[in-house]
Amino acid sequence: MKELPIRFITSPFNQELIPLQMYTIGSNHQTAIHRPKGFSATQVFITLSGSGRIRVNGESDLVVKEQQAFIIYEGVPHEYFPITDDPWLVGFISLRGASVTTMLANMEFHNCEVLHIRNFEKLWNLAEQIWQLAENNGTEELWQISVLLYTFLLELRKQTTNFSYQPPKINNSNSCEAILEHVTTILKEHYTQPIRLSEVSKSSGYSHQHLNRLFRQFYGVTLNQYLQNLRILHAVDLIERNKHITLCEIAEELGIDTRYFTRLFKKNMGMSPGEYKRISHYH
Repeated sequence: MKELPIRFITSPFNQELIPLQMYTIGSNHQTAIHRPKGFSATQVFITLSGSGRIRVNGESDLVVKEQQAFIIYEGVPHEYFPITDDPWLVGFISLRGASVTTMLANMEFHNCEVLHIRNFEKLWNLAEQIWQLAENNGTEELWQISVLLYTFLLELRKQTTNFSYQPPKINNSNSCEAILEHVTTILKEHYTQPIRLSEVSKSSGYSHQHLNRLFRQFYGVTLNQYLQNLRILHAVDLIERNKHITLCEIAEELGIDTRYFTRLFKKNMGMSPGEYKRISHYH
């Protein structure tokens, strides 16, 4: 793997405008570095080959090997050096900006923690893209680099975290009420948008069939009928408040197409929306 000569970005923007900025990027055969006062930016290191030792605040003593990463926060005293006769090839990106420390903390990146990378090629490809963009110091490149830096950090977090999403399970006590409150809140907040009930069910951690049983038990209708009722009530309100509103405008407001809205309204109200509109505004 070839070395990437160091590139610098000196941004004309303040840190509030672009809160995640690159300062340096590159790779080299790392020699011993001793920084008793730390560095002026937060640094992300990736070992491309070989191995080295890092010490932070004169106490932490960690060994980092090939396809492992570590982060050293801005201003933290540290030193690092190779520990074998083989060259220690290290890639690095240093970060500046108002949001860097908060963002890394929210991602649970700890200072000088050794991170084991699962898909090295994918991560390093992002670093190379950032390095290519850093050749130019133009305004557009600065914005693009910030976006890629965020993508890089997300990918690093994803690759170094044993994480598998499990939908939240509701505790047994008052479980039915809690599930129904969760689901009905989603429906009430999003019934004017195209919404997939399978996704609503998934968010609750329960199957669509199980939720239908609960809705029938507590509301006397299925999940889909509950959603339809919300839409019909909203449609009725729109018609009664605005005699000039069109069926297309109502359907768009509800997040459904006009034909489906007309069928849905007639099924629930016993008349077409046009007929209901004439009756509502008859003088």
